[in-house]
Amino acid sequence: MKKITYLNHASVLIQDGDNIILTDPWYKKPAFGSWLSVPPCLYNPAYFIALAKTNPKFSIVISHGHDDHFDDDFLSCLPSNTTVLLPKFDSIGPKKRLERCGLKNIIEFGEEGTLTTGGIEYKSFIFKDISMDDAFITIASLNFIVAHGNDNWQKLPDDVLKAVKEDFKKYKKEDTFFMSQTNMADGFPLIYENYTEEEKLELAKKRQDNMILSSVKNALSVNAGAFLSYAGMALPFIKNKEHLLVDAYCKSLDYIKNLLSSHKIKSDIVLDMVPGDSYDFNKVDKLFGTQYYNHEEIKQASIDFYKKYKWIDNCDTYQKPLEIGINKKEKYLSVFLDEFKSFVKRKSYDTSFQEGVFKTKLTFKDKDVQKSISFSEDSPVDVSFTFDVVPMEKILTGELNWECCYIGYESTVKVNGDHNISALIRWLSMFGYVYQQRIWPKLKDE
Repeated sequence: MKKITYLNHASVLIQDGDNIILTDPWYKKPAFGSWLSVPPCLYNPAYFIALAKTNPKFSIVISHGHDDHFDDDFLSCLPSNTTVLLPKFDSIGPKKRLERCGLKNIIEFGEEGTLTTGGIEYKSFIFKDISMDDAFITIASLNFIVAHGNDNWQKLPDDVLKAVKEDFKKYKKEDTFFMSQTNMADGFPLIYENYTEEEKLELAKKRQDNMILSSVKNALSVNAGAFLSYAGMALPFIKNKEHLLVDAYCKSLDYIKNLLSSHKIKSDIVLDMVPGDSYDFNKVDKLFGTQYYNHEEIKQASIDFYKKYKWIDNCDTYQKPLEIGINKKEKYLSVFLDEFKSFVKRKSYDTSFQEGVFKTKLTFKDKDVQKSISFSEDSPVDVSFTFDVVPMEKILTGELNWECCYIGYESTVKVNGDHNISALIRWLSMFGYVYQQRIWPKLKDE
């Protein structure tokens, strides 16, 4: 038996006989402090925990460390000998994080490929000019090959395209499957104060359309037989910012196909699948009645469910402040920004990655505290992040990663002028994990 079941967001269950592979698990805990899966996962994760205990050919593949792909609570419930496949990143952070979850059978793999139980071959491709800690993955058995693109929607580099295409050629077209993100997963432009609400929606639409087009073009470039639009089935729940729920959702099949048609791009490989549906490399099997649902109904039903069962209360902005006091908050904020500045200057000697960060003056503030840093005397770009109290306190005390304020929409950003601050954002994303795992544990004991 060969089958792919769409569980939620970027998590699928891949079956090849007795081999069962679970990708990028994320189930109940809010990702980035605010995201909840829409709809909730088809299966309670207890089923997968039980499966891991009884099936020696059960494996988990994790593409990167973002909360919506890497569920620490779930992973901590698994048997310590569960096989976990992890891309071979330069950073040791993701592996250490798995080890803190109690997992010991961690297999790292790269472009050369790694064979595991049942003859499954895994390859990972890291596009370091875009991100150093996210990987495009292929999973190949004797019977099929799956491309797990996750957040790598950008045009595949020529060398990667060539390698993946060669691997896809080894299979009949109907035995090839391509999955990729088709929805935004960061704060631009929705949390930027530089734009009107109308401009934000227009920019967001352009970005999402570009993701859809690029993702499908990648699939067509390797001659994939089927394409799944995923990694966008989630919504941000931010107190007093309920408008973010309006358009922040993966587009419907009709929208995707109409967009592709308007650009004269083939759409016949795009599958009509929602979480709960499965694909046997021939046809889509719909879950009890999902053929009668539409995206808006699933979205609204999920919101109503989360409100009724108070899952939203677990999101950061719906919680009470930690009340750590202004003096401690000022101290922690100074440490965070000073250490960030030191981190960037230290690491910049090892890599040319995103040098634009040196052009910024950075400010963090909430209603109680404020601090700025500059990376050079010539810092023409002023960037100011304004936080709600709870996210600020949780980030400074290591409870949350910095990315929650950006990807989780838990702050607003103001930039002087029309400047691209992607360099700053990516450096902050990398440092957030360093602060949380290395700096805060020492700071809290002082």
